[in-house]
Amino acid sequence: MTRYLPVVILAIALLLTCGCAEQAPSSVVPSGGLSASVSKVEDHWNPGLGCYWRVYGTVYNSADATARDAVVSIQLIDTLTGSIRDSKTISVGDLPKGDSRSFEVSLDGECDHSYRVEVRPTEGT
Repeated sequence: MTRYLPVVILAIALLLTCGCAEQAPSSVVPSGGLSASVSKVEDHWNPGLGCYWRVYGTVYNSADATARDAVVSIQLIDTLTGSIRDSKTISVGDLPKGDSRSFEVSLDGECDHSYRVEVRPTEGT
């Protein structure tokens, strides 16, 4: 039994220190006077949650009027298949002209996959 102890310790150490695949590059799709930027994308691993990506960014209103019921859609996209792994929509609310708001969201992914993030701000209808 003791001869397997180093293997068990190594396996536990790898499990606890393993990160998720790689940090996701991002792209932003502007809409009208609304635009968004992604300031940071972090990959995380948690025993209960598995791998997930935390996306931080800001939405801007460069239009001449208030953007009503603005939302930001964020998608985690598999770089190999192009399929959407997870997506969330965040309500920003009314965004006066020249104003900006920060956002952050967690998106679920698979630990052995590579992803990119797409961000799309839109005004409500």
